[in-house]
Amino acid sequence: MINLLMACLALGYPMGMCQAIDADPEYQPPKWATPEWKDFASHIVASEARGVESADIVIACTLIRDIERGWHPWELRKRWFGWGTPDKKDIEAVNQSLTKDGCANIPEYKYVGNINDVRVWMNMRMINTGPHDLYIGYGGQTVVGIEWVVE
Repeated sequence: MINLLMACLALGYPMGMCQAIDADPEYQPPKWATPEWKDFASHIVASEARGVESADIVIACTLIRDIERGWHPWELRKRWFGWGTPDKKDIEAVNQSLTKDGCANIPEYKYVGNINDVRVWMNMRMINTGPHDLYIGYGGQTVVGIEWVVE
């Protein structure tokens, strides 16, 4: 049997759409993941990962995990302060993060931000000096992932 995901991608459809087609029929995205919430989340991804395409899914998965840890989906605006205009990749990252295994290979981060955010967090003693994961865009933009530290 042909893999639906591979066939979909080969036809040139976007990853998010292909994953929806190939999705587990048993899996249902959370009820709070309305089209309005996905739009809200894609604006956060757009701002936080701007210029660092590899961090789109990192931001989207961190949003989902924040909700899983107890944040109300709409209260994320009190934790995330970026707000940009999303492109196709930002929207796809949000859609992928809501699939059954969409975040399976993405590290779990306590904080994700830019270099200036990291400086603030270090000065406030919210984080230590590292090591941390660094995502770099083609133009030199960066996103830093701060993993949860088990003490």
